[in-house]
Amino acid sequence: MSNDNANKQSLDDSIIDFLSKKSVIDQTEKLALSRISSKMEISSEQLEMSINRLSAKNLIRKIYLQGKVGFELTPKGKSSLEELSKVETARITKQLQEAIQQEQKAKLRMNAVKRIKSIENEWQNYQIPDKNLIDKIEHEATELLVATKEIKEKQPLCELNPQNYEQEFEQYKPKIEKLIGQNSNLIQAVNNYAKIKSELLSISAGIKNTQNAIKKYESLPEAWSQVNQLKSSLSILTSVQSKLENFDKNQVDRFLELKAQIRDNSRLLDNLKKSTHEFKPIKIANVTEKTAEYFDTEGPINDGYKTTGLISMEKCSKCGIKRKSTRVDIG
Repeated sequence: MSNDNANKQSLDDSIIDFLSKKSVIDQTEKLALSRISSKMEISSEQLEMSINRLSAKNLIRKIYLQGKVGFELTPKGKSSLEELSKVETARITKQLQEAIQQEQKAKLRMNAVKRIKSIENEWQNYQIPDKNLIDKIEHEATELLVATKEIKEKQPLCELNPQNYEQEFEQYKPKIEKLIGQNSNLIQAVNNYAKIKSELLSISAGIKNTQNAIKKYESLPEAWSQVNQLKSSLSILTSVQSKLENFDKNQVDRFLELKAQIRDNSRLLDNLKKSTHEFKPIKIANVTEKTAEYFDTEGPINDGYKTTGLISMEKCSKCGIKRKSTRVDIG
């Protein structure tokens, strides 16, 4: 529909709507037209042309009442008005639905960008392991594993020398604690290289999600700012990915093996730090102590002895050494 025809249709619809509210009657047709023109703020020429079009379509008609002249809607005009109302309602409903859909799409787009920006922030602060330290750390880990194996062979056992075991264990324990400290430091260092393989998979997934988002939104004019943010994120992620890909895959695989060995070594050292004694309870005895005797007329006679607690004995199932366990008060 041309602009001229659209304007005519709009004017005709407005006149139908105006006459639907009330009929216009005046002394003469000219005065009636003038009243409509004035109320609708349109020229007499526009009004007359619209009246003629609507009359030709039998949508309005001229009426005569008590010597006066006016215009009103015909039954067809009233039906036309109902159709116009339905069309307008449908138009408004469609606009609302489209607005809601656009708002939902904008919200989804904003959330997608937020997720990717959070991924960017995580990787932007990622510390790339130092390639120059790989050989040094690998060598230290190997030496630690050998040292642990050697010190395990020298572990004092209570069943072999019960009388001197405590002294031997006190001399042995600091050596284990030293190795535990070295092992703890190596766990983090080894893990930094061992996790490169999984980190590459993770960052590759982040890059793919970012590329898909850019492809999805770059054709939308309203999303240009967000697309620029996504492209900035993509640049950071690909830069980190490139640095991780520079690591030798065989070296990374060796560190994966080392990670498992160091973890097992940690458990072994924790066990070596413990005494080999295995104490089990063997006897419980009451303990009494002498107190001052006194006579209370309002209570029982104190015989000078008081039960204060229990002493339980323990015996090592390996070496046979006995000891008192923790005293338990009975109140």
